[in-house]
Amino acid sequence: MRRGSLRFWSIPVVVAGLSVVVGFTTHLEQERQLGEVKSLYQSHAEFVGNLVRESAQQAAWSTELVYAMSATALGDQLDLLGAPAEGFDCATFPGSENVVVWAVRDGTTLRGCFGPVAPVDRASFVDEMASSPEPGFIDTPSTRRYGMYCAADVDGDRTTIACRNRKSLDEMRREVGLGPLLSALKDRELDYVVVQDAGGILAASPHPGTISSWAEDPVLQTVLEGPADAVRARVLERAGAPVYEVASTIELGDGSRAVVRTGLEAAVLASLARRIEHRQWVMVLVLSSLVLMSVILAWILGRADVRRREQADANRRRDEDIRHWRALGQMASTVAHEVRNPLNTIGMALQRLGGEFDVGQKDEAEYRDLLRLSIDAAGRVERVVTDFLELGKPLVLDRRPVPAAALLDEILSPLRMRAEGEAKRIEVSSDCPGQVDVDRHRVGQVLTNLVANALDAVGPGGCVTVRAACERDGLRVLVSDEGPGMDAATLARVQEAFVTTKANGTGLGLPLARILTEAHGGTLSLESAPGRGTRATVWLPRREAR
Repeated sequence: MRRGSLRFWSIPVVVAGLSVVVGFTTHLEQERQLGEVKSLYQSHAEFVGNLVRESAQQAAWSTELVYAMSATALGDQLDLLGAPAEGFDCATFPGSENVVVWAVRDGTTLRGCFGPVAPVDRASFVDEMASSPEPGFIDTPSTRRYGMYCAADVDGDRTTIACRNRKSLDEMRREVGLGPLLSALKDRELDYVVVQDAGGILAASPHPGTISSWAEDPVLQTVLEGPADAVRARVLERAGAPVYEVASTIELGDGSRAVVRTGLEAAVLASLARRIEHRQWVMVLVLSSLVLMSVILAWILGRADVRRREQADANRRRDEDIRHWRALGQMASTVAHEVRNPLNTIGMALQRLGGEFDVGQKDEAEYRDLLRLSIDAAGRVERVVTDFLELGKPLVLDRRPVPAAALLDEILSPLRMRAEGEAKRIEVSSDCPGQVDVDRHRVGQVLTNLVANALDAVGPGGCVTVRAACERDGLRVLVSDEGPGMDAATLARVQEAFVTTKANGTGLGLPLARILTEAHGGTLSLESAPGRGTRATVWLPRREAR
């Protein structure tokens, strides 16, 4: 590509650069908007999570207070009751303040009212109560199994216990626990709030739906093992709907940790993300189209610039050739005027010598050969002068619509007669029903010269092929021969003036044919190779008859 055409490729470079800047800036702005919306969702979810965390702390305090009050009341009651006397009848025990067990172990002796505890389990039950680290309030799996909580008074070998029905305690715990607080959470955008550990869901807001288990969701263990203030935000899909979930840790009343999962309906966030993604794809498509269009534009402008430069070079060369041939023709006119008169005299003298003078029989053959050579030489000089004068004349074309097939027949008819006389063949293939707007005489000079050269190149029995075709924008004629062909160096020189490969050639036929073809706005090209013959291609612009 020429250096001048490279400037057009700066167009797609600039467009591509601007597209990258615009696309990147737009992407950052859209990501910023999406990030702001995500921040709002996260702030909302964290607010709910903090609320749950504070509620859990309050629930833990309330539970501890309930336990303390229950322990104090049961301890006071045990102090008032003391120990059952020997022979005390449990049937007369009123079950005051929901006391279902009142018993004492004195050494190895058990007595009192054991309520739901079976006789075979009473000794081990009392031993368990006596060994409790917090005898003032005993709440163990054993007591829960029997539906009660207990207090023990250990004095040496004497252990007195009292147990109350835990129904009221459980009701109070449910009222002040985390579950009731979560069940009261109501928010149009809140999908669920769940407190969860490895054992399962500890508390949840109403209708939480299907929640992934600890084993199904390794993220939960990661959050639990992370820092206490760690927050993990993500977008999930539940029942075909997007949910924005924030997971954080919470410390329960017994000192253990769990995960608070707050899910918000994320339809707006998902819709915004889809719109942003759609806009980004549209932006990429538009910017890519602009870059592609700029590349195509640069290519078109570059090609147009190349064609313009080539046309300018061709015009310059043609103008130089015209000036060259015009100057040469002016000189030839002067020379030819001085040459033709003596040439005519020489011609007439040779004719008279051939017809009016006799020589001896001994010299007759040599005499006739000399006359023939002289006449041929004079004829060659005449042809050179004629072609020379033709090149120097101003080219004024008489262009008229001519049927292409009729024009070819007219030009090739005398050449067929010559070929038959020389035992050669001309094969014609014509597929051109249209017309061309040309100077009939000048085009005849071009094709006659090319076909004559082809006939000169082949020997007896040889064939010259002429193929003509009407294309969409012109007439194309190919003249091929089976002659010896030319090498690249000879092919490059034969279109120069006075360069010929024929013994009797003037070297002016091909230059004249090229000038006449280009005067019609057409082209003449030659192809040849040693041993493969020569092919001449003439292309003339086609114009429909008006």
